Amino acid sequence: MPNPAGVGTIEDRKRPTLSLVDATASPPSSDGESVRRVWPLRLFYGAQILLAATLFAVEAPKISGDLWVLFLLIALNMASERWPISVYGDSYISVGLVFTMAIIITFGAPGVVILAPLEAIAGRIGRRKLDYRIATNAALFVIAYSAAALAYGSFAAIGPAEVSLGMIAGAAAATGVVFALTAVFLAAGRFLQTGQSPSSFWENHRWLVPHFVALGVVGLSLAAAYVALGLAGVIAFLTPAVMMRLAVKQYVDKTADNVKKLQTQNTALQTANVEIRRVSDELRQSYDGTLEALVNALDARDQETKGHSLRVSSYMMDIARALGVKEGSTDWIDMQRGSLLHDVGKIGVSDTILLKPGKLDDDEWTLMRQHPEIGYGMLREVKFLQGAAEIILAHHERWDGNGYPRGLKADGIPMGARIFNVVDTFDSMTSDRPYRKAKTTQEAMDEILRFRGSQFDPLVVEAFLDIYETWVKERERMHAAGRNLKLAA
Repeated sequence: MPNPAGVGTIEDRKRPTLSLVDATASPPSSDGESVRRVWPLRLFYGAQILLAATLFAVEAPKISGDLWVLFLLIALNMASERWPISVYGDSYISVGLVFTMAIIITFGAPGVVILAPLEAIAGRIGRRKLDYRIATNAALFVIAYSAAALAYGSFAAIGPAEVSLGMIAGAAAATGVVFALTAVFLAAGRFLQTGQSPSSFWENHRWLVPHFVALGVVGLSLAAAYVALGLAGVIAFLTPAVMMRLAVKQYVDKTADNVKKLQTQNTALQTANVEIRRVSDELRQSYDGTLEALVNALDARDQETKGHSLRVSSYMMDIARALGVKEGSTDWIDMQRGSLLHDVGKIGVSDTILLKPGKLDDDEWTLMRQHPEIGYGMLREVKFLQGAAEIILAHHERWDGNGYPRGLKADGIPMGARIFNVVDTFDSMTSDRPYRKAKTTQEAMDEILRFRGSQFDPLVVEAFLDIYETWVKERERMHAAGRNLKLAA
């Protein structure tokens, strides 16, 4: 997991330091001021270890559930901690929080108290000598993770049988508790050891907050995939987790390289700025790759619509380009991500409804129509997905105001959602579904023209007509490759 404190002493930082959790880094030196801190520091760590040992003794015997899944998640967490990403020489980040969050949701406190000491060992073995810091780090993890499990349990059931909205609130609370308690304990230890003020500690490490948020979201998704798909869901989500680690590592490595260049080559400032922009583009591409992997994992739940999100995203950007949306702009990126993730809220819809082979009844449609709000609730707190979340919320609105969930009308509907409405209809109608065969592309076009000005924005329909022939040729190529499509005779 990312850990909120860089902790080696000044002398330590002359050597590679890989753990943010080593706030217990080195015992105070023999100067008078440091000696006066020895006993308060020992009492602090002693109390921390005693509390953690008590929690372990109480919670560990309660472990239950599919222990093979627990062992797999612990192994993945340990691997993440064993090979973290070094940040600025005196701290590290990893994707371990993804698996910690999944254990919190699935196994609660009994699972994470077993994880904690193993994570502490994995974080140090092979890098530095094994010493008392393993015990203090393990104690910190036991306390923080147990409290996070308690916070999660206040909103949702531990080891849920089905995905629920309460899991989102619970995961948010658990992520916040892990970060807050880890930061407080490390800041306190740092203060007792060196006298560093908590405010200074926060200034140095507040940049970790977005990493916690992003990893918490992926951890929640991993747990939801396990609830929905079992062990297969865990395996399917390994790809996004690995890609997130690669994205973070790319960002950190490139940023560190740029900082070094700025320090040693002040005369090459312009070149460094170009490099920074390039790194930023690579990071965005890495995020997009991670989102596509997440979409593929969601598609695994519903094979009938496999590839739908990627096709719709491609069509959507064609129309956006035709309507003058600048490539690489905020609106462009929001549309890309919103179209890819438009059905992420269906993770909260039961399989009996989502995979029903026939048409849905009124009650089932009521539940199905909640998925835009579920998806919006999942993503709106993630800063780089806020624009996409607005498109997801509005992607079933209609030009005439008869859509859902808010009944938005005309220009009150985000442009991305208006474009999506047309391309989603085109792809859905020309693809087979369990309850009907695909229509021809001509039939789909006729249907879109029939509802121009009622369901669809007339301006978007005009752009659709301009590139319709290009789409037909592309779908012919895809059909020849064996895709689930039907073309006009």
